[in-house]
Amino acid sequence: MESKTEKAGLKNTITSGIIFLLAGFIAFTFPLCFGWIFLDITGHSKGYDYDLGSEKSVSVMIGLVELAIWLAIALPSEIFAFRRAKKKGRVYIAALAVIFAVLAAVDIIVMGGWSRYIKGVFNI
Repeated sequence: MESKTEKAGLKNTITSGIIFLLAGFIAFTFPLCFGWIFLDITGHSKGYDYDLGSEKSVSVMIGLVELAIWLAIALPSEIFAFRRAKKKGRVYIAALAVIFAVLAAVDIIVMGGWSRYIKGVFNI
């Protein structure tokens, strides 16, 4: 039979694994969500060549709602993951930050590269 401490340790490990998977998913989708929310909040949700006119205020409101939803999903898991890494040491925090950046960069590359991403989001 397993003791209560073994069950608690397994539950803690499973919970941490799920949180780290969610944090990885959030890191991977961050560039897409950032671009989408940025374009909505700035009123360019249909592109820079299209004039939204009276729909601009609706686009901004939708962007603010999207931002609130994304923050409600992203912040708790990221805070939990970084706190968990902090308990293990600075190396784990740095590794988690690097993994976050790498996953975000991979998503940008999958979407077509840095130049296409910057052109699509910031119209540069």
